[in-house]
Amino acid sequence: MYLANNNTQQETEIKLAGLKRALPVLLLAPYTRIIFLAGSVAANTAKKESDIDLIMVSKNGRIWLNKFFLEILTRIFNIRRIKNNRENKICFNIFLSNKKPLLPHQDFIGAGCYKNLKPVWYSEKKDLEKFWEDNSWIKKFYNVDLVQEKIFGSDKNIFLIPKKIIEFFLTATGLGIVLEKISFEIQYRYLKKRFDRTVLNKNSAEYDLFLTPNLIAYHFPVSNYARVLKLTSKEHVEKLRPWKVIWENPLKKSGKYAAINLVATQSIF
Repeated sequence: MYLANNNTQQETEIKLAGLKRALPVLLLAPYTRIIFLAGSVAANTAKKESDIDLIMVSKNGRIWLNKFFLEILTRIFNIRRIKNNRENKICFNIFLSNKKPLLPHQDFIGAGCYKNLKPVWYSEKKDLEKFWEDNSWIKKFYNVDLVQEKIFGSDKNIFLIPKKIIEFFLTATGLGIVLEKISFEIQYRYLKKRFDRTVLNKNSAEYDLFLTPNLIAYHFPVSNYARVLKLTSKEHVEKLRPWKVIWENPLKKSGKYAAINLVATQSIF
């Protein structure tokens, strides 16, 4: 048992070192507000084949553009998990808006996934405070102290300078609005095509897909949440919400966001 614990500790340290090296690349992307470490590395249970799970909080109204920049940058620098190439690679689990950074799956399974979240970087303390305030529901299931301090300490990084310059330029010129729409259209069409191919065509019922103005989260054809849920006792399952797929248009100008295409609304059990 001691040897296993020692191995996971060593693997966790290796992946933390990899994340620290990757951080300058992540900080190049405009509109990032918080980076959280999640998954096995945050829980200190990493294995050799584990990737580095991250949860991102983006500036409100720029969540799709932030995601687009991060996808491009991490692929250029070959630090993004792609298909079976996952060891020590970055995996973006969830994107949230800093206006409403509410995590999905607000039950004891979801809380178990999020209770070990650790801030890697944040632009302003108020964003982190709002995140923990909106997600204080985690403490209803686990008596844990939600981490407030950055895991790498000070974030004095020269890569923050180009990030701020790019954000200023995109905001001042109005290009940020245009590029948000373009990046949404590109990623929406890609995800819908992929979803149709890997889920609908195979009649899979163990997926996770939320595309809303404040939340981007997709794990298909099979998600870990579904796997755990299937193994959960009946009395606990009855407390959980139905698991739904949500497609919403974050670019609609009116106050309400109408659904573009409700692909599926179903319970997984």
